[in-house]
Amino acid sequence: MAATLVLALCAGGALGRFVFLGNEPPPAVALADPSSPSAMTQLGLKYLGEARRTADPTYYAKSSALIARSLAEAPDDVTTIVASGLLALSRHDFGGALAIADEARRVAPLAVDPLAVRIDALVELGRYDEAASAVDDMVSRKPNVASLSRASYVAELRGDRDGALDLMQSAVAAARPGSADLAYVLALLGDLELGRGRLDAAASAYARSVAAQRHQPQAELGLARVLVARGDLAAASSALSSLTARIPLPDAVALHGDVLSALGDDAGALEQYDLVRAIESLSATAGGVAVDLELARFEATQIGRVGGDADRAIPLARAARESRPTIFADDILAWTLRKAGRSSEALPLARAAVRTDTGDAALWWHLAAIESDLGRFADARTHLAHASALGGPLPLLERVEASALATTLAS
Repeated sequence: MAATLVLALCAGGALGRFVFLGNEPPPAVALADPSSPSAMTQLGLKYLGEARRTADPTYYAKSSALIARSLAEAPDDVTTIVASGLLALSRHDFGGALAIADEARRVAPLAVDPLAVRIDALVELGRYDEAASAVDDMVSRKPNVASLSRASYVAELRGDRDGALDLMQSAVAAARPGSADLAYVLALLGDLELGRGRLDAAASAYARSVAAQRHQPQAELGLARVLVARGDLAAASSALSSLTARIPLPDAVALHGDVLSALGDDAGALEQYDLVRAIESLSATAGGVAVDLELARFEATQIGRVGGDADRAIPLARAARESRPTIFADDILAWTLRKAGRSSEALPLARAAVRTDTGDAALWWHLAAIESDLGRFADARTHLAHASALGGPLPLLERVEASALATTLAS
């Protein structure tokens, strides 16, 4: 179990969404003690790469120590300042990352790399209009895999699904053949296709990702999600079992629990859910990663199940929204309150969760369910129909409830 949890730390989302895109770390790292600020910075970045590659949480402390020493000796070196921002993103310290990005821009106003840190931080702080402005600036200066993939994500968050798809396809075209960057953006392309219900296109993108980089974990998870969407739960369970035995991504472990629950294996599901909690706890304690949002999302799904606890979930969701006021944090708190029987409190949050006209079908279904609870049936019909039109699959264990709601609203 201990070895399994260590593997999960970095592969399970500890690193920021785009931290290394366009700047892949080398495959090996020399462990010699560096003697110059520049060498310390480069080795600090390589340690971050090792954290991603080996999932050894001790590399975070090593990276932090080296980057701090380099900053002490060369406080105005923009590469080192950006490196400290990447470390902050990796640990989900988005407020700190934004402050670091602003400092880097002060030191080097024309540098492009600080924009990447700034965009990622703004997105995770829910400041989407500012992120869009920054991403436009970055793309105009350097239209590469790093800027185009970020532009795609910002477009997706703002409801521009066609633009997001076009930009991600451009990011795929800009990535170096055979690189980890290419494999990753192909997995993101698969996610966009899956979110539109295009299962064949999603499976194709995920397969191309795995072809570019064997055992690409986000692509393997995506392929399992396609199987779930197709209703092939036995095959999905087998795929998730294989993936999580090697790298137990919290999202994959949680999905495996849901699949096992749907297959009637409640004991197996509980084992997976307990593992999710252990992984997130280790991420926080050993890696220094803020996991409030990830843990709140998971605990929201557990209310009403064995081991679920609304009294535990609601404070987590409130804390997550306080630190990362995104549309997803609004949705998580709204859904947590609704499952605790507090739909009247949930409604303003559920409305806020769709304020950007997101293409995430789950957020619209959650809004519809909350509206139905409150007798707002016309609104619920409209928003449930919109969720269906978006085409993306709903969370596995919510599909029966969504289908029942559709039947009730149609009668």
